[in-house]
Amino acid sequence: MKDIGILGAGGLVLLVIGGWSGLLLYVSLAKPKGWARIKEWPRLRQGHVDALIIGAVLIAADALVTVDPVTSLVLLASGYYTAISTGALAWWPDFPQRTRWVSRLDLISLTAFAASWTWVAVRTIASL
Repeated sequence: MKDIGILGAGGLVLLVIGGWSGLLLYVSLAKPKGWARIKEWPRLRQGHVDALIIGAVLIAADALVTVDPVTSLVLLASGYYTAISTGALAWWPDFPQRTRWVSRLDLISLTAFAASWTWVAVRTIASL
């Protein structure tokens, strides 16, 4: 069995978060509106999907061994922030608009995530 790297391990944990958030979504279907103080169900659903997709992509990147350690850390931090903050908007939908530093952190995280994947793609394609 291949040794898993930090990127793959981080991806596995995101899949766990995605699994549990999916269970929360399923259980909540039969509950009344406002159950568990959730205000925006679509945000919770999007956070669930983000966790699953980002987790799977991180595992795939780890398996391909195309990501350097620094980029791995940036992808882990920005990927986790993206998945968890999106899900958190289910409870606090207007938090980024009310809090300037959260809005800036959102922009920084999404920019870092996109730039890191661009770096990985360019470096990998250039080495072909």
